Amino acid sequence: MEKHKQTHYETISRHLIMPSDLNPNHSIFGGMLIAWLDKDLYIYVSSHVKCRQMVTVSMDKVYFKNPAYLGEVIEISGAVKQVRRTSVTALGRAVAVDPENGQSRIIIECEISYVAIDEHGRPRLLSR
Repeated sequence: MEKHKQTHYETISRHLIMPSDLNPNHSIFGGMLIAWLDKDLYIYVSSHVKCRQMVTVSMDKVYFKNPAYLGEVIEISGAVKQVRRTSVTALGRAVAVDPENGQSRIIIECEISYVAIDEHGRPRLLSR
């Protein structure tokens, strides 16, 4: 019987949902969440693999689970899933927290892959 491995996420950033972050339905715009996840996970994994120049090559398994609303705090968490020769894949999660009562719920989960590049934009080996 195979045991399910629990992923350990680290909180890497927090964002306050402001009026400019909302869509016409008055919940957070999904594109804003994706931008926060991409940037914040980039910072997280670049520190993990000690690489300053990387590009996003894919966002997979993007699941919007719940809406988030004005005044809630979005906590972005990440975990390194896999480091390969030239790339690193991270798991990302955003949780909305209501600052008044502390209740939270998962808003989005995804997997993002980044490739290390050289000064000419070509893939380069990650140092180990």
